[in-house]
Amino acid sequence: MVEPLPKIVNNPLREPVRYGGVSVVRTSSPPQRLSAVRVGGAAWVLIALYFVAEAVTAGAWPRPYVVRTSSVSNLGVTGCDGSAAQVAAVRLCSPLHAVINSAFILTGVLILVGAVCLRGFLPRGRIRRAALALLGLAAVSAALTGFIPINVDAHLHQIVATPTFVARNAAMAVVAIGLYPRWRAFALWTGLCSVVGILGMAAILLPGAPFGLTERSALYPFTVWAVTAGVAALRTRAWSTSPETPQPRTGAGSATME
Repeated sequence: MVEPLPKIVNNPLREPVRYGGVSVVRTSSPPQRLSAVRVGGAAWVLIALYFVAEAVTAGAWPRPYVVRTSSVSNLGVTGCDGSAAQVAAVRLCSPLHAVINSAFILTGVLILVGAVCLRGFLPRGRIRRAALALLGLAAVSAALTGFIPINVDAHLHQIVATPTFVARNAAMAVVAIGLYPRWRAFALWTGLCSVVGILGMAAILLPGAPFGLTERSALYPFTVWAVTAGVAALRTRAWSTSPETPQPRTGAGSATME
C-alpha cells in the first residue's frame, strides 16, 4: 500500500518531514507558484508599453525628434508645454514628458515585480541572488530617471541612470548561466541579448558614434528580452519545470515539495 503524502501546514520554518525514506520540505504550492508566474510574466510583458510611450512622446515634439542622435533622456525634459513661445525659448521641448517619465518609473516597477515573481526559474544560491540584486538595481535606476529629469539636475540624472545600463546587461548574463542547464535555447537567447547590450554600452564610448542609436542598443536588448521572458513564463508550467520542482531521492537526502 502506498504511503499517503503527509499534509504539511503552517510550516514557516520549512522543517523536513519524512516520507517514504525521503526528507520532504514544503515550499510554495503549485497554485501559489502558478499565480506568481502569471503575475511576473504579465509584468514583464507589460514592459513593452515603454516602446509605445517613447514613440508617443517623440511624436509630440514640436521639432523633429531624431532617434539617431537624440538621447532617450531628452524626451523627459520638463518645463515646455509645446506653445510657440516656449518652443522658441528653449532648445529641447517635450510636451508629453510626463508620459515617458511615467514609463521610466513604471518600467522600474515592472522589472522588480517580474524579477521577484519569476525567481523560481533560477536555481537557488548565488546565481539567483546575483540576478535578483542586478535586476533590483536596474529597476531602481530606471525608476529614478523618471523622478529626476535631465533638465532638473543633469549630473544627478546621469548618476541615477548609469546603473541600469550596466545592471540590466549583467543581469541577463547571470540569468543565461542559471538557465543554461535546463532551458538551453532560452539561455542562449538571453546571452545573445546580453552581448548586444554590452556592445551597445561599449559603442557609447566611441568618438563620433550616434548617441541615440548606441544608447538604445545598450538599453533595448533587455527590454525586448524581458518581454520575451514574460511570454515564455506565461507559456511554461513553471510549477513543474522550475529548479524548485521536487526531485525525490531514496535514502538520505532531501527533496523540495511543491
